[in-house]
Amino acid sequence: MNLNDNAPACDLLVISPHTDDAEIGLGGTIRLLADRGRTVWAVDLTRGELGTNATADERWEEAGRASAVLGLAGRAQLDLPDGFIDPTDKEQVGRVAEMIRRLRPRWVATAPDPVRHPDHKQTPKLAERAVFLSRLQAWQPNGAAVRLWEGGQPLPEPVPRWQVETLLGVCPDHTTPDLVFDVTAGWAAKEEALACYASQFARQEGRQATMINAPDFLEKIERRGRTWGRLAGVTYGEALRTTSFPVFDDLPDTRWSS
Repeated sequence: MNLNDNAPACDLLVISPHTDDAEIGLGGTIRLLADRGRTVWAVDLTRGELGTNATADERWEEAGRASAVLGLAGRAQLDLPDGFIDPTDKEQVGRVAEMIRRLRPRWVATAPDPVRHPDHKQTPKLAERAVFLSRLQAWQPNGAAVRLWEGGQPLPEPVPRWQVETLLGVCPDHTTPDLVFDVTAGWAAKEEALACYASQFARQEGRQATMINAPDFLEKIERRGRTWGRLAGVTYGEALRTTSFPVFDDLPDTRWSS
């Protein structure tokens, strides 16, 4: 084992079922942390092959443009079955655990919020199991090829085990968050990243009408950002929930809003 294998390879790993989900849920946070010099990776679990509009390859091209806008250090796409994310499937858990062991994140966050779509509901459960099993050296799943964004960093080799500091998930509407990121400075970049997914969010000729390309969908995303921002006393916020809690040995440098 290399001496650096005990050091994190990234600060935040965002795990999402489909391309565009990380941008919807945490686009502002990704850009905020990237601007702070943090290393942020995104892993998309599926290729979105069941999507109503655009091919998987078209969506991946859009994801590359959005990744550059947000300043991601890297982005990987697995080929788990779209529509059938299953946290009880040993192979699916193993694929995610291997990515955690490769990227060695301090924090893992799932996006978007776990509502409506079955993959959105199951992704936090899959990530939770993978995070736990990633620290068990006796369990070594077989890896498989992944698709990498060409504009990002290469994947590190996996380590035998990795322990994540905390697992978080995007906070659903009308619930109480555990923390809010002030993403006011990164909100314009989030909007620009979402605009990269014209196949999903724009009602173009030849595309079918869907819930997410309805004119009010992006307005809903903005309202959510403003709602969490008001809660935190800022203009725009992105909210997260976690089952763990921070342990301090001093007052944090960041102000505590109330």
